[in-house]
Amino acid sequence: MQGLHPLARSFALLCIGSALGLALIEWRDPFGWKVADARPTQAVSNVSTRVPWVSIMSGRRPLAANRLPALPSDTHIVLQLSERKIDVYRQGEVIKQYLVAVGQAEWETPEGTFTVIQAQEYPTWQHPITGEIIPAGKNNPLGSRWIGFLSSSDGEIGFHGTNEERLIGEAVSHGCVRMLNEDIEDLYTYVEVGTTVIVKR
Repeated sequence: MQGLHPLARSFALLCIGSALGLALIEWRDPFGWKVADARPTQAVSNVSTRVPWVSIMSGRRPLAANRLPALPSDTHIVLQLSERKIDVYRQGEVIKQYLVAVGQAEWETPEGTFTVIQAQEYPTWQHPITGEIIPAGKNNPLGSRWIGFLSSSDGEIGFHGTNEERLIGEAVSHGCVRMLNEDIEDLYTYVEVGTTVIVKR
């Protein structure tokens, strides 16, 4: 660059410096600009954690939503029986909603505060009257996932999939909470044994 005019040399140095500066910003990413799916960041416990936004339920089915990172201990589930829906809370905010079917008259889903005691993929089901064992598959009324939160002498209560998806949104079960199979599979990724479940009218 010694043979260049002083003005041209200054301009060339300015361009090189700008390029290096931009490369440094891109490499360090100090402001969290490079967020997955170009979505904003969210602060959690005074630490900047990149958490993709999720879509909330619209109509019968939730909209497509991104998977979230592993659950912190303050994640909990609220089932609102009168609205036939589940809200999943994290850091005090609703991050997911699902439409469900609940217990029918005289078999109402119990109200109260519970914890998840069991989580199982592709569960088998035993008919409560005949004792017949129904293996996992399209004929299994538990669908593809089981998340149990109450066990008593009268049986077990929990969230599960269904082979009768047309009944979602109704009060038709014997106390359990039925969900679309794609929804219970999604919910399954947000819970673990010990997750709080609140059931209210």
